Amino acid sequence: MVIPISVFLMRDSFKFLLLFILGSSFSYGQESRHQISVEHDNDFLFAIDRYYTAGTFISYDRLIESDFLLKKTEVAPIQLSFTLGQETYTPRELFETDFDRLERPYAGYLFGKFQISQGNKNSIFRVSTELGLAGEQSLAGKFQVAYHELINEFIPTWAGEIGNSAHINLGANYVRDYDVLNSNLFKHFALESTLALGTRDIYAQQEATAFFGNRSRAHNSSAFGRLSDGQEFYGYGGLGVRYVLLNALIAGHPFGDDSPFVLDETPLLFQFKAGLIYRGARNTYEFGYRFQTNQTEREGRSQYTVFKFSRRF
Repeated sequence: MVIPISVFLMRDSFKFLLLFILGSSFSYGQESRHQISVEHDNDFLFAIDRYYTAGTFISYDRLIESDFLLKKTEVAPIQLSFTLGQETYTPRELFETDFDRLERPYAGYLFGKFQISQGNKNSIFRVSTELGLAGEQSLAGKFQVAYHELINEFIPTWAGEIGNSAHINLGANYVRDYDVLNSNLFKHFALESTLALGTRDIYAQQEATAFFGNRSRAHNSSAFGRLSDGQEFYGYGGLGVRYVLLNALIAGHPFGDDSPFVLDETPLLFQFKAGLIYRGARNTYEFGYRFQTNQTEREGRSQYTVFKFSRRF
């Protein structure tokens, strides 16, 4: 019964996404109102699968002129976003079956996320709802094993995988963007606060990010996931701190599941990010680097790269 549940979720999610796109009005001028994005995170440049080792996400964004839960502002319409994603987590010791020697449980997560974004010239406010499946039913383990069998290298055991469970999470995010005056390098500086509450994650996070190069105002900038046709080419670097109360992919479902092996989460995480983004006439490209301190007492640091492509229409 594991595979059919995941297949039905993917089928119904893609059906919803297709209806969402087809239900949009295409009677607009030259200005883009829609965007499709594909993102892939991976640690392959660092020569080993460990911790957060891979993530794949497909997103659809749409601008609407009417209010939708949030009110549109004088400078920007409301933006709706829908994302399908799958994340894969492994310990460093891929061939080990002794749980006492594993830094974290194997875990997969398959989810759909709906987000509403409100933009001003110097601020962004976003709220989201996420539904997901953790465990074997996420199919993350099957995909990773199949890939490694194909290349015949480092086939992980997936022993002690987090048990099957269903999750719901709510999120809120606020960005305050500042212009940097009298600087030849950094043009913008942003403070970003995020809250997550649900059965998958409970945390509070604060980030500070500096931007250099040609970047639009907050309500039109790809830096904050906003859909716009203005050309951008800029780099960014930022630091973050996250206070964690729950990570169900390490500690198991808060209401219980059949996980054979769980650990306590590290309550305080430190993060670093850097990258380059180019937005042209219709396409947007991003290459980024992410670093995070250990999520359990046994883990080491986690690092991976981000590749993202978006197409507006």
